[in-house]
Amino acid sequence: MTKLIHWPVDRLAPKGGPSGYLFGLKHGLEQNGVHDFEFLPPVGKSIESNRTLQRVIPRRIKDLRRLRGLEMLPSRIVSAPVLYGDYSVIHFHSTEDMYLHRKDLSSYKGKVVLSSHSPCAYHKELIARLNEKDVCKRKPQLERLGVIDEYSFKRADWIIFPCPEAEEPYFHTWERYGEVRDASKIVYCPTGTRKCFARESRQEVRRRLGIPNHAFVISYVGRHNEIKGYADLVGAAPYILENDDVWFLIAGKEEPLKGLDHPRWIEVGWTDDPHSIVSAADVFVLPNKETYFDLVLLEVLSLGQIVIAKNTGGNRYFSQFELEGIRLYDGDLELIQHVDWLRKQSPSDQAKWRRENQALFEAHFTCRAFAERYARLMSHIERNEKL
Repeated sequence: MTKLIHWPVDRLAPKGGPSGYLFGLKHGLEQNGVHDFEFLPPVGKSIESNRTLQRVIPRRIKDLRRLRGLEMLPSRIVSAPVLYGDYSVIHFHSTEDMYLHRKDLSSYKGKVVLSSHSPCAYHKELIARLNEKDVCKRKPQLERLGVIDEYSFKRADWIIFPCPEAEEPYFHTWERYGEVRDASKIVYCPTGTRKCFARESRQEVRRRLGIPNHAFVISYVGRHNEIKGYADLVGAAPYILENDDVWFLIAGKEEPLKGLDHPRWIEVGWTDDPHSIVSAADVFVLPNKETYFDLVLLEVLSLGQIVIAKNTGGNRYFSQFELEGIRLYDGDLELIQHVDWLRKQSPSDQAKWRRENQALFEAHFTCRAFAERYARLMSHIERNEKL
């Protein structure tokens, strides 16, 4: 029978989270000629995705709408968008999505699979999006949101993580996770993604931004918030910038946190070409405080870039490959030491490590390799075979 990937086909996009994960998976399934999976039909644009409208709505109104929506969430039920009985397996990619469809799932006889892509327990991520003052005032009501994750992890027949290390943030952020977790349900399937390409050359990017060709450049691309480790990067940067040849090249919307006020700290803001920023640097830093299995890391490897990543969550999975071009650190001092060591290495060694990173991506983390692992795993689940 056909297996359902419970995500609207028009919400696939080459970005982070489930949209990006499934964008790569769909591409890989098509490359491999696999046709027994379906996505949900298109749902069209929502108010939240209308950027023009979002810009004109006052921030406080948006805060209150979000608060009201979350307080009502535990009692909401949504009808299934398709006939669940037509599918042997349904794979959900959000605990919220699975919870909202709990009524139709109560009579479903097939296998229910869950992947929770959040870098922390999902209900904690929802609360983190609210105004801090609203959270303080409505704490008892918001604590009810835990039922979303609890229901989903208990109802699922199987739970897919990319690797054992990706589970780490759930133990850290959800007090009840140890009680809710059922180890016998958990299986692993490392993610893959499409190979990335820079639109501009290293020299063009540096010339445009006024960075000398001889400079040692550290890049970061992503959200400017606490959980992504951006504040820690800003805190360590002044010590790294004591070396006059070091520059930082940062991409991503400069909020809620601001960058460093320094002539060799360059913020380019949001960009539709982050891969040129990464390729123009000598090393990419991934400072996440908590992480699931960051697609950005796979994209950086596909570009053949050296990575210095925080030794946390899914990042730790990559230590097994023992590559010089993937370096993990635990604190600011280690980050500073890694940067200092790397900038002293010969250009030929650095080029070798970049080639090794790219070869690792080609061998294990392409869409085709990912889809092959995924299809094999889902076939085992469908046939109820021991994993």
